[in-house]
Amino acid sequence: MGTKRKVGILGGTFDPIHNAHLKLGQEALRLFGLEQIVFMPTGNSYFKTRKGHAVTATEDRAAMVRLAIAPEKNFVFSDREITRPGETYTADTLAELAKEQPDTEFYFIVGADSIHHMDTWYAPEIIFQNATILAANRNAQVSDEELARDIKRLENAYGARILPLNFESLDISSSEIRHLLESGMPEMIPVPAAVLSYIQEHHLYLEEGVEAGE
Repeated sequence: MGTKRKVGILGGTFDPIHNAHLKLGQEALRLFGLEQIVFMPTGNSYFKTRKGHAVTATEDRAAMVRLAIAPEKNFVFSDREITRPGETYTADTLAELAKEQPDTEFYFIVGADSIHHMDTWYAPEIIFQNATILAANRNAQVSDEELARDIKRLENAYGARILPLNFESLDISSSEIRHLLESGMPEMIPVPAAVLSYIQEHHLYLEEGVEAGE
């Protein structure tokens, strides 16, 4: 039997995608010898739905992701979750991928802070059955001790395979980027130039009450 392909899955709202997302993908490729990273924007996420979070239109988020990853030969785009009707569940996505691609070993990338509550996600046993989890600990956001405790707990409960992914990157979030854009400071936005151009051309993230073009 041949060696399985190693593919990373990086999901997220990507509202908007930014340079720290790209750095995370690059580090996952380098540290774990992955062949590619699949950037997979979320569709109708049940977490976002429950929180009442207003998410930018799917076609805009998808377009920005495509533009951001275009220069990276090992980055690919997937519309799997944004074209799926109804609410989006990671367990369903990973189960589908495992069935469709039995020759592939999947690595699902999440923020290290998510490890603490992954057992509250929908069907966590299916998630852990179908992928190795990479816990992205940007700028030591979570202490090594806390992360190790959470990993051990999930290993014992589900037989999970969870590996820390420690990396240094600009400490920025999509919500902070939206705030900077609303405040009229595009020169400070850590996103690829093509993404910033798209945001400006389509008048995204304007301050409430400001008409496009003003």
